[in-house]
Amino acid sequence: MPKFDPLDQAIITHLNRDARIPSARIARDLGVAERTVNNRIKRLVETKVIQPIAVVNPASFGYTIAVEIYCELEVGHQDQAIEAIGKMPEVSYIAISTGDQDISLQAFFKDSEEMHAFVSQKLHHVPGMRRTRTILIPQIIKDNYQWIPPDEAFESAVGVSPE
Repeated sequence: MPKFDPLDQAIITHLNRDARIPSARIARDLGVAERTVNNRIKRLVETKVIQPIAVVNPASFGYTIAVEIYCELEVGHQDQAIEAIGKMPEVSYIAISTGDQDISLQAFFKDSEEMHAFVSQKLHHVPGMRRTRTILIPQIIKDNYQWIPPDEAFESAVGVSPE
Protein backbone atom coordinates (compact mmCIF):
# COMPACT_ATOMS: atom_id res chain seq x y z
CA MET A 1 0.00 0.00 0.00
CA PRO A 2 1.38 3.45 -0.89
CA LYS A 3 2.47 5.76 1.90
CA PHE A 4 1.01 9.24 2.26
CA ASP A 5 2.37 12.15 4.26
CA PRO A 6 1.01 15.49 5.53
CA LEU A 7 1.85 17.18 2.21
CA ASP A 8 -0.35 14.66 0.38
CA GLN A 9 -3.04 15.32 2.97
CA ALA A 10 -2.84 19.09 2.46
CA ILE A 11 -2.98 18.74 -1.34
CA ILE A 12 -5.94 16.35 -1.13
CA THR A 13 -7.72 18.73 1.25
CA HIS A 14 -7.20 21.68 -1.13
CA LEU A 15 -8.44 19.69 -4.12
CA ASN A 16 -11.40 18.33 -2.17
CA ARG A 17 -12.53 21.89 -1.44
CA ASP A 18 -11.98 23.06 -5.04
CA ALA A 19 -10.70 20.63 -7.67
CA ARG A 20 -10.06 23.50 -10.07
CA ILE A 21 -7.61 25.29 -7.79
CA PRO A 22 -4.33 25.88 -9.68
CA SER A 23 -1.27 23.96 -8.56
CA ALA A 24 0.55 27.27 -8.21
CA ARG A 25 -2.00 28.42 -5.63
CA ILE A 26 -1.70 25.15 -3.67
CA ALA A 27 2.10 25.43 -3.78
CA ARG A 28 1.96 29.02 -2.54
CA ASP A 29 -0.46 28.12 0.27
CA LEU A 30 1.71 25.19 1.38
CA GLY A 31 5.11 26.82 0.86
CA VAL A 32 6.41 24.22 -1.59
CA ALA A 33 7.43 24.25 -5.26
CA GLU A 34 4.68 24.10 -7.89
CA ARG A 35 6.54 21.20 -9.51
CA THR A 36 6.28 19.27 -6.25
CA VAL A 37 2.51 19.81 -6.13
CA ASN A 38 2.14 18.80 -9.79
CA ASN A 39 4.18 15.63 -9.22
CA ARG A 40 2.17 14.73 -6.12
CA ILE A 41 -1.14 15.28 -7.90
CA LYS A 42 0.03 13.21 -10.87
CA ARG A 43 1.05 10.36 -8.52
CA LEU A 44 -2.24 10.54 -6.58
CA VAL A 45 -4.24 10.33 -9.82
CA GLU A 46 -2.09 7.59 -11.39
CA THR A 47 -2.36 5.43 -8.26
CA LYS A 48 -6.14 6.06 -8.15
CA VAL A 49 -5.95 7.67 -4.71
CA ILE A 50 -7.94 10.58 -6.14
CA GLN A 51 -9.85 10.97 -9.37
CA PRO A 52 -10.73 14.18 -11.16
CA ILE A 53 -14.50 14.13 -11.67
CA ALA A 54 -17.39 16.55 -11.87
CA VAL A 55 -19.91 16.14 -9.05
CA VAL A 56 -23.48 16.88 -10.11
CA ASN A 57 -25.84 18.66 -7.74
CA PRO A 58 -29.17 16.79 -8.18
CA ALA A 59 -31.19 19.78 -6.90
CA SER A 60 -29.90 21.89 -9.81
CA PHE A 61 -31.85 19.56 -12.09
CA GLY A 62 -34.97 19.52 -9.92
CA TYR A 63 -34.17 16.27 -8.08
CA THR A 64 -34.89 17.48 -4.58
CA ILE A 65 -36.01 14.23 -2.95
CA ALA A 66 -33.24 11.87 -1.84
CA VAL A 67 -33.95 8.44 -0.37
CA GLU A 68 -32.01 5.53 1.03
CA ILE A 69 -33.51 2.19 0.06
CA TYR A 70 -32.59 -1.06 1.73
CA CYS A 71 -33.41 -4.17 -0.29
CA GLU A 72 -33.87 -7.75 0.83
CA LEU A 73 -33.40 -10.28 -1.97
CA GLU A 74 -34.22 -13.90 -2.59
CA VAL A 75 -31.16 -16.13 -2.19
CA GLY A 76 -29.05 -16.28 -5.35
CA HIS A 77 -30.37 -13.11 -6.99
CA GLN A 78 -27.80 -10.55 -5.80
CA ASP A 79 -25.79 -10.24 -9.04
CA GLN A 80 -28.92 -10.10 -11.18
CA ALA A 81 -30.51 -7.45 -8.93
CA ILE A 82 -27.36 -5.31 -8.81
CA GLU A 83 -27.12 -5.38 -12.60
CA ALA A 84 -30.78 -4.33 -13.02
CA ILE A 85 -30.63 -1.60 -10.35
CA GLY A 86 -27.33 -0.29 -11.72
CA LYS A 87 -29.07 0.57 -15.00
CA MET A 88 -31.71 2.71 -13.30
CA PRO A 89 -30.93 6.42 -13.79
CA GLU A 90 -32.58 7.41 -10.48
CA VAL A 91 -29.96 5.46 -8.50
CA SER A 92 -26.83 7.37 -7.42
CA TYR A 93 -25.08 4.50 -5.63
CA ILE A 94 -25.49 0.83 -4.83
CA ALA A 95 -23.70 -1.07 -2.08
CA ILE A 96 -23.78 -4.62 -0.81
CA SER A 97 -25.00 -4.56 2.78
CA THR A 98 -24.95 -6.82 5.79
CA GLY A 99 -27.66 -7.55 8.32
CA ASP A 100 -31.32 -7.63 7.31
CA GLN A 101 -30.66 -6.01 3.92
CA ASP A 102 -28.70 -7.38 0.98
CA ILE A 103 -28.36 -4.14 -0.98
CA SER A 104 -28.36 -0.50 0.03
CA LEU A 105 -28.94 2.21 -2.55
CA GLN A 106 -29.54 5.94 -2.80
CA ALA A 107 -31.83 7.48 -5.39
CA PHE A 108 -33.03 10.97 -6.34
CA PHE A 109 -36.49 12.10 -7.48
CA LYS A 110 -38.27 15.28 -8.51
CA ASP A 111 -41.36 14.60 -6.40
CA SER A 112 -42.98 12.06 -4.10
CA GLU A 113 -45.10 10.57 -6.89
CA GLU A 114 -41.98 9.77 -8.89
CA MET A 115 -40.38 8.22 -5.80
CA HIS A 116 -43.46 6.13 -5.07
CA ALA A 117 -43.70 4.86 -8.65
CA PHE A 118 -40.01 3.91 -8.59
CA VAL A 119 -40.26 1.95 -5.34
CA SER A 120 -43.65 0.33 -5.90
CA GLN A 121 -43.41 -0.44 -9.59
CA LYS A 122 -39.88 -0.29 -10.96
CA LEU A 123 -37.84 -1.54 -7.99
CA HIS A 124 -40.25 -4.29 -7.01
CA HIS A 125 -39.98 -5.77 -10.51
CA VAL A 126 -36.25 -6.37 -10.10
CA PRO A 127 -35.58 -10.14 -10.25
CA GLY A 128 -35.38 -11.60 -6.75
CA MET A 129 -36.63 -8.48 -4.93
CA ARG A 130 -38.30 -9.65 -1.74
CA ARG A 131 -38.77 -6.48 0.30
CA THR A 132 -37.63 -2.86 0.43
CA ARG A 133 -37.43 -0.27 3.16
CA THR A 134 -37.30 3.37 2.05
CA ILE A 135 -36.01 6.21 4.20
CA LEU A 136 -36.47 9.83 3.14
CA ILE A 137 -33.32 11.94 3.47
CA PRO A 138 -34.45 15.49 4.28
CA GLN A 139 -30.94 16.95 4.10
CA ILE A 140 -27.50 15.61 3.19
CA ILE A 141 -24.99 17.23 5.53
CA LYS A 142 -21.79 15.61 4.27
CA ASP A 143 -21.68 13.68 1.01
CA ASN A 144 -19.40 10.73 0.31
CA TYR A 145 -17.22 12.72 -2.10
CA GLN A 146 -16.32 15.07 0.79
CA TRP A 147 -14.65 12.31 2.81
CA ILE A 148 -10.93 12.66 3.52
CA PRO A 149 -8.95 10.03 5.45
CA PRO A 150 -8.22 10.90 9.10
CA ASP A 151 -4.86 12.32 10.14
CA GLU A 152 -3.65 8.88 11.26
CA ALA A 153 -3.75 7.68 7.63
CA PHE A 154 -0.96 10.09 6.76
CA GLU A 155 2.56 9.38 7.99
CA SER A 156 5.08 11.82 9.34
CA ALA A 157 6.92 13.72 6.61
CA VAL A 158 10.31 12.68 8.03
CA GLY A 159 12.31 10.86 5.36
CA VAL A 160 9.67 11.32 2.66
CA SER A 161 10.78 12.77 -0.66
CA PRO A 162 8.95 15.99 -1.62
CA GLU A 163 8.41 14.61 -5.14
